[in-house]
Amino acid sequence: MQSSVFPAVDRAFARRVAPAEALAGDAEQVARACFEMSQRFHRGGKLVVFGNGGPATDAQHIVVEFVHPVIVGKRALPAVSLTNDAATLTGIARAEGFDEVFAAQLRLLAAPQDIAIGLSVDGRCVNVRRGLETARHLGLLTVALVGGDGGDIARDGTADHLVVARSDDPCIVKEVHVTVYHLLWELVHVFFEQPGLLEPEEVR
Repeated sequence: MQSSVFPAVDRAFARRVAPAEALAGDAEQVARACFEMSQRFHRGGKLVVFGNGGPATDAQHIVVEFVHPVIVGKRALPAVSLTNDAATLTGIARAEGFDEVFAAQLRLLAAPQDIAIGLSVDGRCVNVRRGLETARHLGLLTVALVGGDGGDIARDGTADHLVVARSDDPCIVKEVHVTVYHLLWELVHVFFEQPGLLEPEEVR
């Protein structure tokens, strides 16, 4: 008897081909984001990350990647997730509304040399968009990881760097985002290893 498992597996892989190929096409955009992130870290900036629902756990995962030097000799980099503190989130939501839970924290915690990464499964999370808008207003480098067609975040040009996981399946969007933020971490360290790349050469 032929198993029904293999056709299901084939279909699951097939749904992931186009989003993966699209990500490969965004290689230059990802590299530019990494380079500018490495410049900010080099100047003493920190990473601030936020997202709703499933992307809230991605925000926490990203922070762990940057603050925990899992490869010997790599730098631990300062990072904070705005989704970690339930008391803060619910307190702001009660006082200012859910749309402001990230923007309000950024106004208190962020500095102009910092980096903000906002994650949204479809690009239509108002509080993520408001967080990115606030971060940009404060002078932060902004990076948006979104899904679907990019939603309002992509349409409005809310972030300095935008990477779209081109799928409407939240599971596939998460898989692409996980790949992207591991690339961000790894390539930031690649740029750190290039002498003179992050500082303008002195005029002799």
